[in-house]
Amino acid sequence: MTRVPPNDEDAKVQTALARIEQIKSQINLSSSPMSRQAPKDMARERAAADFNIEALAMLWAGGEKQYRLVQKAYGIIKDDPLLVVQAPRNFLELSKDEMREFTMGQIFRVIQFMKETEDKELAHEVGMATNVYSESFSMRFFVHDSLFRNVVNMLGNKEQQDRYNDDISNFRIFGCFAMTELGHSSALRDIETTATYDFATDEFIIDSPTITATKWWIGMSGQTATHTVVIAQTLVDKKNVGLNWFVVPLRSKYTGELEPGVQIGDIGAKVGHAGLDNGWIQFREKRIPRHDMLAKWVSLNRQGEFTPAPNPAVMYATLIPERLSLITGTTQIISQALAIATRYGVVRRQGNKNQQIMDYQSHYVKIVPAIAFMYMLKTAGVTMHEQFAVLTGDGKMDPVVYLNHMGDMHALSASLKGLAGWYATDILETCRRSCGGHAYSSYNAIGHIIGDWGVMTTGGGDNVVLLQQCARYLLYRLEQQLEYDQYPDLLFKSSGSYIKDAKRYLDNKTWGTNDAGDCLKDFTLIQEAMNTILVKRLYTIQQALKNGSTHNDVLLESVRVSELHCASFIFSVCAEKFGQQKGASKDIEPSVLAIMKKLTAVWGMHVLYTYGDQGFKEGYFTPEQINSIEKTYLELCKSLRMQVIGLTDGFGFPDFILKAPIARYDGDIYQPYLETLIASPGSTGVPAYHAKYIKPLTEQENPNVLKK
Repeated sequence: MTRVPPNDEDAKVQTALARIEQIKSQINLSSSPMSRQAPKDMARERAAADFNIEALAMLWAGGEKQYRLVQKAYGIIKDDPLLVVQAPRNFLELSKDEMREFTMGQIFRVIQFMKETEDKELAHEVGMATNVYSESFSMRFFVHDSLFRNVVNMLGNKEQQDRYNDDISNFRIFGCFAMTELGHSSALRDIETTATYDFATDEFIIDSPTITATKWWIGMSGQTATHTVVIAQTLVDKKNVGLNWFVVPLRSKYTGELEPGVQIGDIGAKVGHAGLDNGWIQFREKRIPRHDMLAKWVSLNRQGEFTPAPNPAVMYATLIPERLSLITGTTQIISQALAIATRYGVVRRQGNKNQQIMDYQSHYVKIVPAIAFMYMLKTAGVTMHEQFAVLTGDGKMDPVVYLNHMGDMHALSASLKGLAGWYATDILETCRRSCGGHAYSSYNAIGHIIGDWGVMTTGGGDNVVLLQQCARYLLYRLEQQLEYDQYPDLLFKSSGSYIKDAKRYLDNKTWGTNDAGDCLKDFTLIQEAMNTILVKRLYTIQQALKNGSTHNDVLLESVRVSELHCASFIFSVCAEKFGQQKGASKDIEPSVLAIMKKLTAVWGMHVLYTYGDQGFKEGYFTPEQINSIEKTYLELCKSLRMQVIGLTDGFGFPDFILKAPIARYDGDIYQPYLETLIASPGSTGVPAYHAKYIKPLTEQENPNVLKK
């Protein structure tokens, strides 16, 4: 990779470093019993792991080769000033404008590396390592390389793909995804933007007829994108023929100036993702050629004859991979927060016996299941992406296959977004509380992560709406099974396959064990409970609807059952992979397989503990069984208390990725924390506003003090 030449900033850096050293020489950095104990605690915790930590890290990364590539990529980006903010500057102090520029610099640098490096696998991992370092980079790059590209390839015909793909891949253009609107978010049926076909010129006229039609929150549009894909109500001969997608140029590739008929502004400061230039877009009768209506599923000829898609649902095909991308986002972001909270939790001591705060039940019972969820989601994510590949046929989408499988895939991806989005939010709050007052410091990254994460609970579809859609699909499948003994024959294992045995589950009276400890030896007990509760709850909701209740009346019940549906699917995937000594688990290092089996058990018991009320409402769980589930769950979490450092080490994050001095790998947190603050500009000395606001007050004479 071409190195960055020295510039005027170097002198500023050297001056700042000299200032920091001067301050350090004037303050007390002597170690204390607590600061000396912290590294010892960390080393003891790491040594307590019952498994090979590096082997677990390889499983997390996707194999030994992938693990080595990831570590090499981290080494490459660590000292590159365009990819990683170098001391004495601090990534967590960058302003909005600085973050916008720095993030675009990262994109430029990664593209440069991709073009210069023959090892394409390594180039990809450098991009992924930068992804992990900066969520703003991740989102800004994703908008072009996934969202924009996916729409062109999933909805465009071959001619359109050929016309755009080379420019997309070589970044001659930058694309964004103009779906949401100011007044409608992602409620697509209410979209107001119009695309009116003009017979005379053979063009579409893209227009924003009202203020609420303004495209809103469009990532990359604020400052960067040269093109966008736009979803709009399509008018042909004064008839609305439905929603379609169009490629629309936004800016000159050469000057960055806006195209005629396009108005764009930056959304400005946000709670998170300061490096992503979200923008608003208004179209003022912007004209584009007819051949820029994406036409894999639809067509419009010169005479104005419109052929609609075989099913309107195919026009929303790109929303499924967007929701599946939540898996990557969750495991990248939330695992960092967990690594920070866990490392701090084992070196911070407090209480009558000066014990490690991780030893408190209120601490580890929240942390252990959250760590387990990261590994469960990562594992299930592989299966989910494999299933989605069936729909898309590796780019050769068969309309019949796609439509036959889309309902099941939509239900799973929708429930995934609800479950993962909300549980991850809870995990972040757990991490914040677990770090006490130090989480309130920007320099320990938890607050930054929470800000970046916030969009995940809404972007791509509101969780409540998506969970309700999942429930409706499951209710439809249950009705088809009970009334007509019908369930679709899919090319992958359906997430709702338990519905095939609905009649048997409805006949189940109570759970088959009074000792939840039996579940740790036999995962089928957990799966049987989940499946039974799901079918019984769905049936209860179905009967309520038949007896006059509205979908709104059963909305919260529908949300809960959809969450459980996804949680159960995740468990079933992991139980199949890690719950047996043979088969799918044969290539996993034995100590890693053992810990993954325990984590699967934790997730299963967490689900029963969290959703046990659903079984109790159906009379399937007795009070004694609920108590047994809780007792087993708490004991299982306690048994893994001493594994938390090894498990979070398995995420493989270097210190510079975590950015938090309280999360140093070696446990030596106190001096680096203070030194981080010293490095901050203006952290010491007289403030610039002293003479203006402080001195006039403090220099006042006290009239009650007699002058001598």
